[in-house]
Amino acid sequence: MDNQFTKTLVLDSSYTPRGIISSFRGFVITWKGNAEVVQNHDCKFKVQDPDAEYWKPSIIRVNHYVNQKGHRVPLTRENVFRRDNHKCVYCDIGEKRQDLTIDHLVPQCRGGKNTWDNLVTSCKTCNNKKGDSDVEDFTSIKLDPKQPHYLALLRTTGNIPEEWRPYLFPSK
Repeated sequence: MDNQFTKTLVLDSSYTPRGIISSFRGFVITWKGNAEVVQNHDCKFKVQDPDAEYWKPSIIRVNHYVNQKGHRVPLTRENVFRRDNHKCVYCDIGEKRQDLTIDHLVPQCRGGKNTWDNLVTSCKTCNNKKGDSDVEDFTSIKLDPKQPHYLALLRTTGNIPEEWRPYLFPSK
């Protein structure tokens, strides 16, 4: 049961979501006085001292505002998959993670770079069919991949605890 309570949502001083960290890291940040606990998980850390009880934080709020302009989403395989909803952009089939690959719209052999606007999620079949051809030669689908906003990726995190929803999906 404790395995589902391993993450902590981090909010800045204006209650804007800024990231997800381990519950242990969230505990350390609050213990040092750099954040306050907004809500705890329904479980405690297991410690050697039977008299000590430390709740696992579910949501913490840091004591300062976090500048949003400096908040960049790192370019990783998993973040490209998450941006594209774990589906092949060519055939729109959601494959198992091990059957997904990263495809360069402009192939590396033709000068394509590892950038947000040149990388897309592809199944192995489509990636092999495309080979080293340009995307315009392979499909008529208009692709315009962009760097995702960090909040968009936070919202795609699996198993979102119910108490996080008001912060990640605010009602208008």
